[in-house]
Amino acid sequence: GRTGTFCSSLLLWSDFCTTALEALATFATRRTDLTRSSLGKTVMQGVASPTQVRYVHYIEAIKRLNFDYLSHRPTCITRVVVKGVPRKDMGGALVTFIIETSSGIVYDH
Repeated sequence: GRTGTFCSSLLLWSDFCTTALEALATFATRRTDLTRSSLGKTVMQGVASPTQVRYVHYIEAIKRLNFDYLSHRPTCITRVVVKGVPRKDMGGALVTFIIETSSGIVYDH
């Protein structure tokens, strides 16, 4: 869950792992109690949510592209618009959002 997402991202950020897949696998291996099994089969306990896995991949992309992700000055967000609401009964949805400051739109995805 959230802890696994954070730990996997930290493994990437600190250069302990070089890819998102490696970080996710490292976390799952270390998180799983290999002495316990279900019906003789070990069930890995890693990050399972596609959304959380995607965010670990975002960290990989930020590092790979040397993206300048920090604002060099304080920024006041004046508006956040979220479009699309995931619905479990519909299998999810594409959620996009816009972040706007007094200078204009700073993120639109």
